[in-house]
Amino acid sequence: MSQMGELRRVLHQLEHISDKIAKQHGVEHLAGPQGHVLTFLCQNKDKEIFVKDIEAELRISKSVASNLVKRMEKNGFIQTVPSCSDKRYKQVVLTELGQSKSGLLASWHLEMAETLFKGIPKEDFKSMIRMIERLKENIKEYKEKEHA
Repeated sequence: MSQMGELRRVLHQLEHISDKIAKQHGVEHLAGPQGHVLTFLCQNKDKEIFVKDIEAELRISKSVASNLVKRMEKNGFIQTVPSCSDKRYKQVVLTELGQSKSGLLASWHLEMAETLFKGIPKEDFKSMIRMIERLKENIKEYKEKEHA
């Protein structure tokens, strides 16, 4: 099998395992942006977080962030409330459901790490992270060149 074929097969298996473990932890629909926002809000619960902060954290446009926040409000994970410092702005806060899902996400991440990275030496893991960062840079360069 070619290297690209092998990479595709491994990525498919990672996604399958991730979905299976996510379902066991009750976070099957939170592996994407909604889960990222829940984790971000949980990690920054001592700060006021606004839609613009979510835009920056996820590197998404204002309209995509607004739609994501609306969807998450509809799902009951978050709510928007007036800012404590400036009532003209609305901050994004976790609901009780969002807080409970954040805890489940943390246990899912832990099991994922323990399952997938078991037996991988720290240096190899660091090399893999560097390689992933390089892949992301290459993808960005390709997209920029494609739109030039």
